[in-house]
Amino acid sequence: MSAGKSMVISRYESKYLVPEAKARAIRNFIMGFCTPDSHADANGRYVVNNFYFDTPDLRFYYDTKYKQYNRFKLRMRYYGDIPEELLWLEIKHKVQNVTWKTRRNCMVSDWDSIFECEDSLAQKSENVSLRDSFENAVIRFGAEPKVHVRYVREPYICDFEEYCRITFDRCLSFRSTDGSMNLVSNKPFLYYDDVVTSVFEDDDSPVILEIKTENQVPIWVMELIRTFQLRRRGFSKYCYAIDNSKERAGGGLRVNACL
Repeated sequence: MSAGKSMVISRYESKYLVPEAKARAIRNFIMGFCTPDSHADANGRYVVNNFYFDTPDLRFYYDTKYKQYNRFKLRMRYYGDIPEELLWLEIKHKVQNVTWKTRRNCMVSDWDSIFECEDSLAQKSENVSLRDSFENAVIRFGAEPKVHVRYVREPYICDFEEYCRITFDRCLSFRSTDGSMNLVSNKPFLYYDDVVTSVFEDDDSPVILEIKTENQVPIWVMELIRTFQLRRRGFSKYCYAIDNSKERAGGGLRVNACL
């Protein structure tokens, strides 16, 4: 199997829900400190796709929803409208406010056989460590794909800090995977921002602003938060997809026309 070397990425993450007008004003503010991510297209954006894996009893969903102190997620990610070459296999850990993840890539052509070399009798554990592979964790917990989440990301990288990223996520949508490992599906993507739209008085769909830094938050980021009176809010794309899929069961689904 062709696979990349695992990387460990550690950082502090803060999420905020902001209306589109404020998102544009924040973008103007950060342009003196940041430049667009080089991976973005001519419009400064790219499409992110996450396949979230979970146990039959949705352990990872409930751990996140009820803010378990030490928790993790299993997800496969690819970029663009369709998976063309690489998939990214990730275990995302969170302990209180600190987030880190192990990440490596594999070829799309290897996806169907990715679990064949793993020991299905691996010892059970209540958690995963940095030594665990994505495949091993999936098998140990009996996890399978639950939902495919897609959104459009506008990413920026700070020019002065060793690590600081600011991203704006829009057009959030999802579709159920029903446990299937298939990367391609005929199911339409569905909007799932209705629940959070209600935090605003108008009908403007919220933009998810994420600020990711290392140990110390830069002074200019603190000024950004103060200037725009940002208030942190927990927002799990996976949890909202599961919640919305439950709420929308039985009809009234809207096809995502944003992409």
